[in-house]
Amino acid sequence: MPRVSVIIPTHNRPSLLAEALASLLAQTFSDWEAVIVDDASSPPVSVGDKDARIHVLHHNASQGGAAAKNTGIKSATGEILAFLDDDDLYAPQYLERALGILDRFPYVEVVFMGVTWFGATGPWGQRNYDEAMEKTLAMAQGKTLEEGVITFGESLLDALLKSVPMAFQRPVVRKQALEHVGLYRPGCLLWDCDWAISAALNARAALAVDGLYLQRAEGQGYSSKRDRILEHLDSGIEIKDRFLHEARLRNYPSHRMTLFRDAAAHAWFDLAWHQYQQQRRLKALGALWQSELRKFSLPNLRLLARLLLPGK
Repeated sequence: MPRVSVIIPTHNRPSLLAEALASLLAQTFSDWEAVIVDDASSPPVSVGDKDARIHVLHHNASQGGAAAKNTGIKSATGEILAFLDDDDLYAPQYLERALGILDRFPYVEVVFMGVTWFGATGPWGQRNYDEAMEKTLAMAQGKTLEEGVITFGESLLDALLKSVPMAFQRPVVRKQALEHVGLYRPGCLLWDCDWAISAALNARAALAVDGLYLQRAEGQGYSSKRDRILEHLDSGIEIKDRFLHEARLRNYPSHRMTLFRDAAAHAWFDLAWHQYQQQRRLKALGALWQSELRKFSLPNLRLLARLLLPGK
């Protein structure tokens, strides 16, 4: 059996998929299998006899990226799972770096991998990513395991409930850890963010800060379009409310209950602010009320004043 299974979901991107596979074939670590999950591409994906380590699975109807990842996970034979989007690339040392960390630190279950952005809007993406990572790492209060590797305690959960920078959406994970982290949720638009929060809650995690995952930024993403802002806000609310509901059901300690309640309240406030900016006052009031039900806050009162006072 291969040591690591690389799961590659794809849909109607044959040329980009070829680039992704080329980056995998160029890895310095060779004990891998690739599980390509073709999410009903037209025409269907075929790699011929390119490499015996590459396997293709097909969905008869498109089910989305999360379901495709789950199909790959269920078929994977490696003890370690890695993921590569069909429009992205691995640096040559990607797998060697991740496997080395997991071997040197057996208690680490998930290694999140640092990102380097490339493409037409790559510089913009890199700037935003660097700023987001600086804030998240300051909040996560990790400690250095070795040069370029950071491990985390409970503070990572608090940080990711506020923001999930791209590095934390790029995991290399021990397959057995999925028993307590879980699979990806197909009904969730921001499934990578949702999974990262679950990993921070349920697994021992580390970060390799090197930017060895190469993230393409050329406007090709399916879920990152600017006209989907409202969908992203709704998905963020669904994620935070789900974790809050589970925390109540499982009777989490009070400090964790506070984390999830604060995160849910903030997600609803973000929606209220967006609706206010779009001059949808009734919808903004409804979202603000939901935020207030979860936690009283001064920003809620300030926004309420703006909504109720004429001319604001």
